[in-house]
Amino acid sequence: MFKQTTTDSINNLGFKTFTPIQKAVFDAFDKHKHIIGLAPTGTGKTHAYLLPIIDRIDLDKKVVQAVICVPTNDLVVQVEKMAKDLNLGIDIKAYVSGKDRLRELEQLSNRQPQLVIATPGKLEDYAIKENRLKIHTANTFVLDEADMMLDLDFMTTLDQVFMSVKDAKLLMFSATLPLGLDKFITTYFGKAYTIDLKDPSVLNITHGLVLTKEVSRDKDLISLLKTFQPYLCMIFVSKRELIDKVYDLLSNEGYSVAKISGETKVKERSQIMANLRALKYTYLVSSDIASRGIDLEGVTHVINYELPYQLEFYIHRSGRTGRANRSGVVYTLYTNEQSRKIENIAKRGIEFKKFQLTEDGIKEVVKKFKGLSVEEVAAVRSVKKPTKVKPNYKKRNKALVDKAKRIARYGGSK
Repeated sequence: MFKQTTTDSINNLGFKTFTPIQKAVFDAFDKHKHIIGLAPTGTGKTHAYLLPIIDRIDLDKKVVQAVICVPTNDLVVQVEKMAKDLNLGIDIKAYVSGKDRLRELEQLSNRQPQLVIATPGKLEDYAIKENRLKIHTANTFVLDEADMMLDLDFMTTLDQVFMSVKDAKLLMFSATLPLGLDKFITTYFGKAYTIDLKDPSVLNITHGLVLTKEVSRDKDLISLLKTFQPYLCMIFVSKRELIDKVYDLLSNEGYSVAKISGETKVKERSQIMANLRALKYTYLVSSDIASRGIDLEGVTHVINYELPYQLEFYIHRSGRTGRANRSGVVYTLYTNEQSRKIENIAKRGIEFKKFQLTEDGIKEVVKKFKGLSVEEVAAVRSVKKPTKVKPNYKKRNKALVDKAKRIARYGGSK
């Protein structure tokens, strides 16, 4: 499968076996021109493309042979570390914000790296605008976290970058496949070979629902935190202004907590991440956008202080735990009014368990939602049928039945 030097490096890193996405990509790499890999966060996607790419780099050719494009500086640094850990003598260069731009451009006038890892913005700057980074020589181009690229409005920038690597082998990886990616895939990937392993159930995660009310959300969050002792816990909010509120709440309660927002400077962000990895903090409060690119090993718990605006974000949030065959727990605080959102998430293969906060802690009150419960059957039967059938009766009756089921499952008012 790999050259002996690569195999030795893999063994030195302690690989015992490969994950499903890794096996699938390894098998397809030389058989297909373009590959799309869909799998949840935390299933080994990075090594899935990194190992075959590095294995095929020609050390004698001092030109750009592969480009890995990721959406955030944090991810650039993480992928760079994973590549360098293989220790195969490849000239690897990562481009992130906060470095000496003029010096990097000057270095490119004298030497081109063999493997480039960068954000779309850096590729546009160095390769397109300045024409110093010669990515047109690359035979492989990887677009990782593609759904994140869409969220961060990088697609226009990527159009320019892809025009410079139009002859390269293209690989795209994503945890979800939003509708906005369709046109992009059709334009650049054509009939690509698709590996679809995005079923969230492949991760060992318990998804818990905790019913709350807006007036008691903060109180319930603290009560929930008292029911478990995490190794690392990530707490997600959907509004930037809530980051400070939740951070202050936990800090005042004596929790060892950090926060990352869109206003956090690059240097400060790096220091916070280093402290989290050193376990100087146990809890991290962040938003979906601000947390993009954060990769922490050992996250045992994720708490959704509130549901995300976009359902795809739930997959990203929950994928922070349950990695590398470890177990994880995701708790979501939700209100009766959000029952429909919960139902839509469940349709994506998430099996929820319902929990209730008590004076003694927390207890499960409902089994996994499969089929109709006794309460749901009773709710459906409670929908009265009219004595005289009116126009659109079936449609209106179905809506009433669905509403009754939803209320029976998740609570709420009629």
